Amino acid sequence: MGVTFIVRIPGPLKVFMLILVLAWPALSYASFVYGSSAAHESARQMLDEIDPNEIQECSSLGQLEIVFRTDKDGPPLVGVVLTDPRGRRLGFDPLDKRAWDELPVAQGYIDCNILDHEDSCEGLVQICGPVSGTYKLEVIAQQTTAYSLSISGRSKETHDGHGLQFSRSEANFSNVAIHGGVRSVVFVDYSRDPQEKVAAQLQLSLQAQR
Repeated sequence: MGVTFIVRIPGPLKVFMLILVLAWPALSYASFVYGSSAAHESARQMLDEIDPNEIQECSSLGQLEIVFRTDKDGPPLVGVVLTDPRGRRLGFDPLDKRAWDELPVAQGYIDCNILDHEDSCEGLVQICGPVSGTYKLEVIAQQTTAYSLSISGRSKETHDGHGLQFSRSEANFSNVAIHGGVRSVVFVDYSRDPQEKVAAQLQLSLQAQR
C-alpha cells in the first residue's frame, strides 16, 4: 500500500506526483473520545457508523476537510498527521519521514495553484464519509514558523419534507507560532449529525523526540 502526495503547480500539465511506499504498524482502534456517559454514547455511535466505499458517498455520509498553510511562500513548512476515532491515520510526518494512508476514502495533497498569490501553497486533507467522534490532528514543524488552519465539516444528508438536508460548519486558527522540531496537537470533534457543529481545540505544543 502507498501514500500519494500531489503537488499542484499553476500552468497546464504541471502536476507532479510523488508516491511513497512505506510499511506501517497494525491498526490501533483506540478512541480519542473522552468523558463518561457521553463517551460511551459516542463510542457506540462510532461503531454503528459504516465507512464509505465509494467517492460518491461524500455527499451522503458527509465530509471533513482541513486546509493548512504557513507564513512563507512555497510549500508549507509543516506537515500534518490526522488520526480518526478508530485509530487510523492519514498524512506525512516530516521529522520521522513517515507517511500513512489508512482511511478508506481520503486524500492529502499540496496545492500551489492559489489564485490570490501565485507563490503561495497550501496543504489539504479531505476525508469522505468520516465517522463521528474526536480526531487528533498533529501539526509538525520542520522550521520555526507560523501556521494557519481551516477545518470544515459537512454533515450527512437527511430526508425531511423539503428534500435532502445537510449542514456545514467551520473552525479556524490563524498565525499560530510553532518552533522547528515541535508538534502541536488539535483535537477536532466531528459528527455526521446535521444538528452538530465541528469544533476544534488547540493543545500545548510538544517538543519532538530526539
